[in-house]
Amino acid sequence: MEIKKVKDLRSVLVDQINKLRRGDATPAQTNAVTNATGKIISTLRMEIEYAALVKKTPSIDFLK
Repeated sequence: MEIKKVKDLRSVLVDQINKLRRGDATPAQTNAVTNATGKIISTLRMEIEYAALVKKTPSIDFLK
């Protein structure tokens, strides 16, 4: 699945948790997915915080 929007990212996380619960994924695989997700969210947070500092409204397609 290509991740273009935050809702896609949410779907990936939910799918990964379901795979873990069913035994179709290992804790290490799930940790890797959640770690990457956290990094993506951190970059979005930084972009939003930067926009606030320079008093601009961020335009982040990923969040639309």
